[in-house]
Amino acid sequence: MKKVMMGLMAGIMLFSVSTQEARAQVAWDSPFFVAPASPAGWGIYLVDAAKRGGIGVMTTWRASDAPGGLGFRIGLAEDRGDDLSVFGGLDISGYLLRTSNEVPVNVAWVAGAGLGIGNAALLSFPFGVSVGRDFQADGVWFNPYITPRVVLDAWMGSDRPGRRDGGSSLDLGLAVDLGMDVSFDPGWAIRFAGTLGDRGALGIGVSFRLF
Repeated sequence: MKKVMMGLMAGIMLFSVSTQEARAQVAWDSPFFVAPASPAGWGIYLVDAAKRGGIGVMTTWRASDAPGGLGFRIGLAEDRGDDLSVFGGLDISGYLLRTSNEVPVNVAWVAGAGLGIGNAALLSFPFGVSVGRDFQADGVWFNPYITPRVVLDAWMGSDRPGRRDGGSSLDLGLAVDLGMDVSFDPGWAIRFAGTLGDRGALGIGVSFRLF
């Protein structure tokens, strides 16, 4: 178990420093925090939603464990230019495969839509899969996962990388989350994740089951 956790965290730290240069505008979907067995309830997180930007705060709400149902989020964070951005979005997910004698992991499809607004606006539409398996050891619940996805970004304004003339454009990118949920009590869980690829982000927080 310790080897699994150490390997996952090492991967997050390695890729968070080696990923491509982050875009200036805050992306609402990084980290995505949607995985098989993600806990329902209210969550509060510290995030670096734009790599090398300032620390921000994000809150989430899920009416049911993921995958399944809708998830909502809203937050504030500094972008790489030290400007304050507001972001928010919703996600939806569903099972593709469940663990069985033949399948050792859970696989879910994930999708969403959201917006980051600062000096410019960034509409993002992620779609991908999340692969993971939750288990218990010595009374502690673990939920490691990986979430690769493609993201359609619609840029509006001059904050698009490489452009200073305003206007709008569409870009297609790739992002991968490495994450882990840990719980010592059914009422709450510690959640952390890092995003690599065409996005760079880190997040850690707590989810509370309120029902």
